[in-house]
Amino acid sequence: MLSRFWHPVAFAHEIGDAPVAARLLDVDLVIWRSGSGISVARDICPHRGTRLSAGRVDGDQLICPMHGLHFDGSGQCTKIPSNPDQAARTSPRLRLRTLRVEQRYGIVWTCLADEPTWPLPDWPGIRDPKLRKVYVPSGTWRAAASRHVENFNDVAHFPWVHKGTFGGNEADRIPSYEVIDTDYGLSFELGYDEGGNRFPDDVPGDTRHVVYTYELTFPFSTIIIIRPNDSWYVQYFADTVCPVSAHETRIFQVATDTTGAPDEDFLIKESLMINDEDKPLVESQHPEDLPLGIMDEVHIPADRMSVAYRRALVEKFGLGAPLTS
Repeated sequence: MLSRFWHPVAFAHEIGDAPVAARLLDVDLVIWRSGSGISVARDICPHRGTRLSAGRVDGDQLICPMHGLHFDGSGQCTKIPSNPDQAARTSPRLRLRTLRVEQRYGIVWTCLADEPTWPLPDWPGIRDPKLRKVYVPSGTWRAAASRHVENFNDVAHFPWVHKGTFGGNEADRIPSYEVIDTDYGLSFELGYDEGGNRFPDDVPGDTRHVVYTYELTFPFSTIIIIRPNDSWYVQYFADTVCPVSAHETRIFQVATDTTGAPDEDFLIKESLMINDEDKPLVESQHPEDLPLGIMDEVHIPADRMSVAYRRALVEKFGLGAPLTS
């Protein structure tokens, strides 16, 4: 089922003049840039099974490191250097298993299936070409993608996990909120009193009341729209993940704000600190796979989004165990 979704595999700026190796759902991929754009294919040469990511790119051609076979951006073999007759017809079987590819928000997305079952996320703010984007260096977590996503959409852990960044008072309560089904996934909104004052809007105060709007696109993409009260400032923070393997996840994050030119150094430093606060706890969760049976774990009122997410993965896509209530 997961192979039928779009997944991120690289930042576009990471794809330069050399092929890049990636892995998605335990499938090895090669990513390269040619005159026709960025291409993604299975990382295997159809001639002798060599990893093409160990090769090189010359002009518009991806070149196998073992026998020098050349492949164009569509995956077709265009040259066999060892052939005595360079004009001889090349077998159509000498073709890479290329995948669908899209570039959006500075991210390279691909799908292992012929037809994606769900659209790419539509991220407000991030899609605005007038707002400069900040790309947080990607990292790999030894955790299931769904565990990361559930944590990213959880607010109740803020005062306990994020004391060093923006977490509020431990005694504060999480207000009741409603999870809304959307065309793309799930959404909810709530207010929260952040500790500190991390916004560049010159509003004084040691704490800030903000409104978070979460928009989740199935299966693993979320944008948070962060609006401090009594301010013109809005931050857009998007998070999407590549399920490298069952318990290995690569994180891709993009941010911008209504200044139009966000402080890149500050946003990257803050985002990496927040990730470092979350990572060891998510990596230590057991069971490693997100329990999708509704009775598999005990839930609290603040878990409305988590419960809705787990239900949707089962009811919409047939993942996990059937719900018992």
